[in-house]
Amino acid sequence: MLWTALWLGLAAGAVHAGTGPDHLAGVAPFAARRGAGAWRVGVAWGTGHVAGAATAAAVALLLRAQVPGIEASLSAWSERIVGVLLCTIGALGLRRILRPTAVVAHDMAVRASGRSTFALGLVHGAAGLSHLFGVLPALALPGTAAPALYLIGYGAGSLALLTAFAAGVGRLSPPSRPHVRRRVVAGACALSLVVGVVWIVHPV
Repeated sequence: MLWTALWLGLAAGAVHAGTGPDHLAGVAPFAARRGAGAWRVGVAWGTGHVAGAATAAAVALLLRAQVPGIEASLSAWSERIVGVLLCTIGALGLRRILRPTAVVAHDMAVRASGRSTFALGLVHGAAGLSHLFGVLPALALPGTAAPALYLIGYGAGSLALLTAFAAGVGRLSPPSRPHVRRRVVAGACALSLVVGVVWIVHPV
């Protein structure tokens, strides 16, 4: 039962991260700027996302008994917050890449991304409540060890997927090919902007 709970958590976390366009769109603009070191972006953003998601899920679950239906009432607003965050990331990234001083701005963005990706992942994880439904199966597992292993697996699966995705994006934008990198960064920022608008207009 314990190994089953762990593997189920790993699978659920990976599916959650990989099938959420908001996750991929949030990571891509930063990963595209880092080249071979993009995996670090995935680790930082993913760790922040797991921490924020765990905190939000715990609070929502604790309040569920006192405020029935709190998940549904908060979900739309939380997803709109995620949308605004994605739009901001995308718009600022496009503004940097389209400026005449794009090279200087790019270097500054790389340094800033190393400091801020964890915080952005944290806010994104705390704001989006879709992950709540991914951790709910833990409540159906008996005892305390099985639910704990499920949640550990869930966080590890999500983090692993986001790290692998960031590394893949980084490989598409090597420093040795600045024109390719510029296009990849622009595409990633545009993706973030588009997904953000969709999240605001039609929260999931």
